[in-house]
Amino acid sequence: MRAPLSGWTRAFPAIVLAFGVARADAALAVAFGPREKAQVVIVGAGLTGLTTAYELRKAGIDVLLLEAAPRAGGRIQTVTFADGVHVEAHMEEYWERSPAYALLKELKVPLLDDVAHSSVRIGGKIYPYQGEGDRDTYLGGIFSETEREAFLRWNAKVWGLHERLVAAHGGGKALTDPELMELSKLSFAEFVRRDGLPEKVSEWIRVTLEPEMAIEWDAVSALDGIDEMRLFLDTPEAFGEKNYHVKGGNSGFIRALMAKVGPERVVTQAQVTAIEHGAEGVLVRYLHQGARYREVRARAVVVTVPLYHLRRIQFLPPLSNDKRKAIETTRFGAYVKVHIRIGAEAATLWEPAGETLLTLLSDSPAGSIYDATDFQKHGAAADRYLTLLVHARFAHEMLGMSADGMREHAIRSLDALFPGAGAHVRLVELFVYPTAVAYWPLELGRSRFDGLAAELRRPEGAVWIGGDTTENSHSEGSVQAALRMSKEIVARKAALSKPLPGRAAAPR
Repeated sequence: MRAPLSGWTRAFPAIVLAFGVARADAALAVAFGPREKAQVVIVGAGLTGLTTAYELRKAGIDVLLLEAAPRAGGRIQTVTFADGVHVEAHMEEYWERSPAYALLKELKVPLLDDVAHSSVRIGGKIYPYQGEGDRDTYLGGIFSETEREAFLRWNAKVWGLHERLVAAHGGGKALTDPELMELSKLSFAEFVRRDGLPEKVSEWIRVTLEPEMAIEWDAVSALDGIDEMRLFLDTPEAFGEKNYHVKGGNSGFIRALMAKVGPERVVTQAQVTAIEHGAEGVLVRYLHQGARYREVRARAVVVTVPLYHLRRIQFLPPLSNDKRKAIETTRFGAYVKVHIRIGAEAATLWEPAGETLLTLLSDSPAGSIYDATDFQKHGAAADRYLTLLVHARFAHEMLGMSADGMREHAIRSLDALFPGAGAHVRLVELFVYPTAVAYWPLELGRSRFDGLAAELRRPEGAVWIGGDTTENSHSEGSVQAALRMSKEIVARKAALSKPLPGRAAAPR
């Protein structure tokens, strides 16, 4: 079954509430001595920053990454419990048509594959996943023949629109297609309702989409919803995209990138506070280890931090008005990720006939639920680890609770789906993300395909801004941004080679 949480990249401020012992991947915490110059400075060592660095290093361009956190990786973070079981604190999966998947293959990172679809709970009833990727078997387990035909008609329409969208948006440019532009003014919820679909089909679309976006389907444009639904549509290639997990934990992706980039090119605990940019290049100022301001000169700077962090960096001269407006009008959906260790004897509750109901997408306070131990070896008598991905309005309900309140709420929510499960819970870990992934609010006239988004993706002199929050919220957007920016910078390679003022310090 697919794991519902899409690829998270940069590290958003997370409130980590621990009930039990978990340890982060300390091997990723690196801190090296300061340098005074580099051809390109990259702000942020999450997936976007490291991928950009990797691509630039392949082109022979010197880079220096400044990471505010104590470790590289951002929102790719595997944590391990005391009994050796690992779970993902942040991002879960990489989709087949994403450039992140192509990068994983290039790096020869070992992967585990999974199908696109899951069991779903609609109208209080759970419909088990069936078919192992076969479209008609899966749809037949949920819909009547009339409902199935209605879905397939809608699917064909949406896939056609998505293909037009890809062609019109190539290279990250703003849209000019009148029909597509009109869809940017309509909510995805209204777009679905206009087709008069049967209620169960409409609800399946909503329950499938909202966990991906961490926001309700009526808050985003039809275009943004169409772009997200691509993952689950019937296409000429397959019924939905496969997704992949890194064998042994997603932090293996970061380790592979770090090995290629070189850990000596990453400075952790480096909070960038100001970027001065002009004809002679850039000067980046950062607070190192919370104690000393340092400066580094470069010919170009790539800023990959989340947009709300971007507001805290002083740009001299200021960014353009349109860039600032794009930043100020982007919003963020919420997630609460709950890891529950539960006795093996409870597994019969979600495996009633020997077949698991997980992964389960549920429009309930429990969110999407999957068995993290499915992706690693575990004995029949060993405790199981369930992950609850609570999203959107259900996550917002939890954000105001105390740690104990969130823990109790999660157990009650799980128990409501699988009565009796609460009695078997042995440990709860919470990772709380009030600002999880970006969305572009329809109420402010925004879409990820609008002119403001296109402006934000354009370099301003020697300054590039990019990441999942400039593209499409997931690991796909992170790598898309990295490939776009690195290609543009490589095209200016000759200019990057001009001598910079100031004393050079060799990488350590």
